[in-house]
Amino acid sequence: MTSRWTAAFRSAPVSPHEPMPLIHPPRGFHDQTLRQVVRLRGAGTRLRVRLGNLYGKDPLTIARTRVAAHRTAAAIVPHTDTAVTFGGAHQVTIPPGQEAISDPVDLTTTPGTDLVLSSYHAAATGPSDYHPFALQTGYLRPGEAVSHPDLPETEQVESRFFLTGIDVLGPADRPVVAAFGDSITDGVGTTPGTHRRYPDLLARRLHPAGAAVLNLGIAGNRLLSDVFGERGTTRFDRDVLTAPGVTHVVVQLGLNDIGLPGMLDQPPFPAADIVAGLSALATRARRHGIRPIIATVTPFAGAAAAGPGFDTPQAQSTRRQLNQWIRTNDAYDAVADLDQTLRDPTAPAALHPDYDSGDHIHPNDAGAKAIADTVADAITHALPT
Repeated sequence: MTSRWTAAFRSAPVSPHEPMPLIHPPRGFHDQTLRQVVRLRGAGTRLRVRLGNLYGKDPLTIARTRVAAHRTAAAIVPHTDTAVTFGGAHQVTIPPGQEAISDPVDLTTTPGTDLVLSSYHAAATGPSDYHPFALQTGYLRPGEAVSHPDLPETEQVESRFFLTGIDVLGPADRPVVAAFGDSITDGVGTTPGTHRRYPDLLARRLHPAGAAVLNLGIAGNRLLSDVFGERGTTRFDRDVLTAPGVTHVVVQLGLNDIGLPGMLDQPPFPAADIVAGLSALATRARRHGIRPIIATVTPFAGAAAAGPGFDTPQAQSTRRQLNQWIRTNDAYDAVADLDQTLRDPTAPAALHPDYDSGDHIHPNDAGAKAIADTVADAITHALPT
């Protein structure tokens, strides 16, 4: 069977210099070991690690990096502990605005393998590229401890740092689905540490087809404006089009373009501008041989907890206009009607209580499963049988 490199894990990075930091702020490291746990969505015989300094202002030096199978908490399976090198060297220096891809690592993985990436930061890193809502606890301790079987008495961290992706060498015909979106794709509202984000559950649904699913959600992300990550129209090329092996993309954006302007005292975007942005993403995906699927904008009535101005009559009108276009558009191959799936039949502008995490915006675990089922139904016909 022919093999090729395909993406098995991605973490969409956010700049540490964002003007409005999220709940988990950025940070730097100095003479510390960072241990991060990730779940791969793809089987392979070898892997390669991607580390980023995409938003850094100075070169980033990482002294040592190792990868191992995860045992529990901060513990690894010792006999799987393997060095990660870059051009044959243990230390790597990444210039500002760039990403480093490791040499191939001989480590066999299966769908759902949990890996641990341990990195030692001898020199001060300065503020680090990060993904605020990892929903998977990481571990930090002083000094060099990348090969230690366990890290007792560590500091727990809730964000993901430096790690932008892991690729695996696997079947050439494996479908790879990129889930590209905001906090709903990111998994905000689901139970941390349980892999119940919709992309996780979608991967399980698509397992018979051997598909890998990449979570490219960023909480607060917008299609047309920066803040809370680069705008979707800008980061799409880096996060989706350059990820090796991507065959399908599910676009779930627009909610924050509708609700955040009122919160931030900014002029709202008309539905036509959001339509134009979404149409452009579909065109760019097709040019790269990627089949695009789009999701309707989910209900948010009663979302006062998000802040004043999120849920307004104008925002609700824009959501209805946008969803009407999504349901009838011919730019995308398929539509995942999340609005219809998640809404309360007695109050269609609101989330169904069974799917509401409590803030009237973010679905809970049951809501994430409903999303995964809806997305799977929209794309299964396009996957190989």
